[in-house]
Amino acid sequence: MDREGLEHVDKWAVENFGTAELGDLRRTDRLVKMATAIAENPSASLPESMRNWGDTLAAYRFLDHPDIKHEQIMLPHWMNTRQEAMQRSRVLLAADTTNINLSSHETVEGLGPIGRGSSAQGFFVHTVLAMDADSQQLLGCLYQEPFVRQPAPKGETKAQRKKRVRESQVWERSIQAIGPVPDHQKWIYVGDRGSDIYTFWQACEQLGYDFVVRVAQDRRVLLDEVPESEDPEVQRLKTLTRSLPAQDGRVLRVPAQRQRPARDAFVQVSWQEVRIQPPLNGASLSQTEVKAWVVRVWEPEPPDGGEALEWILVTTVPVQCVEEAWERVKWYKWRWLLEDFHKVLKTGCGIEVRRQQTVGAMCNLLGILTAMALRLLWLRQTAQTAPDTPATEVVSQEVIAVVTQLDHRPGVSLTANDLWRTIASFGGYLNRKSDGPPGWQTLWKGWFYVQTVLQGVHLAMHFPPERFV
Repeated sequence: MDREGLEHVDKWAVENFGTAELGDLRRTDRLVKMATAIAENPSASLPESMRNWGDTLAAYRFLDHPDIKHEQIMLPHWMNTRQEAMQRSRVLLAADTTNINLSSHETVEGLGPIGRGSSAQGFFVHTVLAMDADSQQLLGCLYQEPFVRQPAPKGETKAQRKKRVRESQVWERSIQAIGPVPDHQKWIYVGDRGSDIYTFWQACEQLGYDFVVRVAQDRRVLLDEVPESEDPEVQRLKTLTRSLPAQDGRVLRVPAQRQRPARDAFVQVSWQEVRIQPPLNGASLSQTEVKAWVVRVWEPEPPDGGEALEWILVTTVPVQCVEEAWERVKWYKWRWLLEDFHKVLKTGCGIEVRRQQTVGAMCNLLGILTAMALRLLWLRQTAQTAPDTPATEVVSQEVIAVVTQLDHRPGVSLTANDLWRTIASFGGYLNRKSDGPPGWQTLWKGWFYVQTVLQGVHLAMHFPPERFV
């Protein structure tokens, strides 16, 4: 998203939704109009965003239309993201699945269970975000699939269960939907333990993808260094990895998770090339091994009363030295941007408090809100990139004039860092010396305030001065 897209939501909406093929140009126009209205305040309800009964009713009808699907709404954004990705030499594809909890909406049709042994109802969303592997610049969403969990039939046998479509197959569907990696490029899937799926790894190999995945299963492995004259000994991946000596150590910033605050941890790293064997009883596309590198990161001395950090990663990107090992760790750590996306989708865009009547309408709304959530994350990322550049390279001069006027510093020159911290202060950011960079919530509240004032400035230009005396 460029400066025009940041400051003018109508242009941003056209770029992300204007080429959607919905069977009727009027539907595409309606989609762009809805996206423009929602983008002005993503947390507002649909009636608040649309502002009148006619447009609100048209929006509800659009979302409920049987011929309009989530994939059609998102396709222009996916294609834009693909074009952005093709301009980079190395791209990370961070993927994961989250649930949308709609248990409080008892009238929504088509929901399914979202927890084991729980009465919670909703649906799941599998999302693939693309980012630059060298800078972490967010490029957009490359694929997304919402799906409803189907309860297992009563009395289902083990043989029947094996034949039924598994939820984990969404990983394979996502990579097949994105398609082969373009020539002369390196696209790397990054996933948490849910992506430790042998058939997914094999699908990555077939389509030209590399991957960095956190290990969940203790798979069988062989070492390349065993002489051909000897019988290779099959080892267990986790046991082997934990036996490797530390090869380097450094301090790693661990983000906050659930009830655990963010902290700095001293961790060590080790790595080893392995040949991962296909499962003896589990699913595989073929009985072929996967050549990979295991990278272990662990905390030798955890904090008192705290759990020691340990990540065991499998990657098909070669690891030949210490810096390459740390780069694979960095890539895995960067997947937390996807966790931020889920938080923005649920908190900033309020998808779990929306009141559509069917799961189909909720999925269509998801297609619009996904682009909104990425826009909010892009705002935060812009605020943290190149802080010493002049503010005029980030936003227009009229935005700078409004910001400095509101901050009682008219005419002062601002860097990008000064600009965004000042904007965030309008949204509740305290801007103390000890504070870290502003988060997306204070940035968005401050940006919304600045845009509201700017609208007032533009309106005032249409009235003669004497009208305000």
